[in-house]
Amino acid sequence: MYTAERQRAQPYLDTISGPLYEQWYLLHHRMIRVVTNRAILAEQVRHFLYYAELLAEYCYDSAAQLAVDIPIDLLWQAGQRLYRPVAFTCYLFETRAGEAFPPPPAEPRPDDVAWEGITGVDGPLRARWKHGSLRYREYQPFTGVSSRISSVLDKTDLWATLYVEDVSKCASWFITRFVFYMLIGAMFGCDGYEIVHAAAIALDGAGALIAGSPGSGKSTLVLSCLHLSGMSHLADDVLFLAKDDGIVRIYAFPEDIGVRQGTSELLGHYEFMQNLENDARQKRVVAVQQYFGEQVVSSCPVRAMFFVHALQRSPEFRAERITPAQAVSWLMQEYISQQKAQEGEADYMFDIFSDMATQAHSYRIWLTPEAQVNAREVRALLLRHA
Repeated sequence: MYTAERQRAQPYLDTISGPLYEQWYLLHHRMIRVVTNRAILAEQVRHFLYYAELLAEYCYDSAAQLAVDIPIDLLWQAGQRLYRPVAFTCYLFETRAGEAFPPPPAEPRPDDVAWEGITGVDGPLRARWKHGSLRYREYQPFTGVSSRISSVLDKTDLWATLYVEDVSKCASWFITRFVFYMLIGAMFGCDGYEIVHAAAIALDGAGALIAGSPGSGKSTLVLSCLHLSGMSHLADDVLFLAKDDGIVRIYAFPEDIGVRQGTSELLGHYEFMQNLENDARQKRVVAVQQYFGEQVVSSCPVRAMFFVHALQRSPEFRAERITPAQAVSWLMQEYISQQKAQEGEADYMFDIFSDMATQAHSYRIWLTPEAQVNAREVRALLLRHA
């Protein structure tokens, strides 16, 4: 049985009297199901997941009409592209004014859990805690960014519920990128995918992973390759890795590209860099869907890896071939935290990094002050391995 899942165990559905909006997506060989009581949240998710295949949308008068199983016509649409017979299910609810917040199955922040900053955003704070397979988050309200938000994720059964106290007070970019994505991304991470903070581009079906710490030049290089060399886009900051028939593939997360001052200095005269919004995000963002949407691809095998560093600059572009062992060592240093190693989560990453380093050609590269030169040379390197 292909299970759609779990609305029968979602008590908040019984309290909703208005319409319910349901969306079904196919993304990276997985089915994603979104259910919400607000049309604006459905629209925001649709815009955010523009690179996924929207299989169907439904509107129901009551929760009793929701499907228990994945509709058979959607299974036919997905066909062999669906690798797992379970839908990642995410409920997004705006709560009613005056009711206790958050409703079950979420829970209030325990007194011994501290508030913490959110990477990439100035202002709002969040708290994180867990019980067994359940992962909880609560977000403080912050003017112009968010109302109170609470979520719970089941890492075993792959469902999540997100409660928003007042959608009208929330920036769409905050709900989708910093709350909704954290739930969907975690489900991928619990179901065979490795989440890596890296950039990736592609050419003629060959993918290149670009690894480097913040400020190393990844975003500038990606934008240069997209605009000046016409290459394909997979990711700028976060991507998924998984093996398909033994081949390590990059699976896209083409969010808007955050840029720092250095990028503005090198590329500021191009149209896509004009009129960037100033908001609570720590970087100004380039709208990928608007300027590079037609260059987005869903996945590619990894055929090259480029390692960049803020100190690796040169008057002329340089590329130094490194061994698979060096590539794995650098990847492990960049992405494996002490906490992951202590929790035993590093073993699988070591395996996939080792396979990727064996299957891809790895380079340490020195970037020049000329964006067009960097884009041309990276294109030539990747074309060699396409």
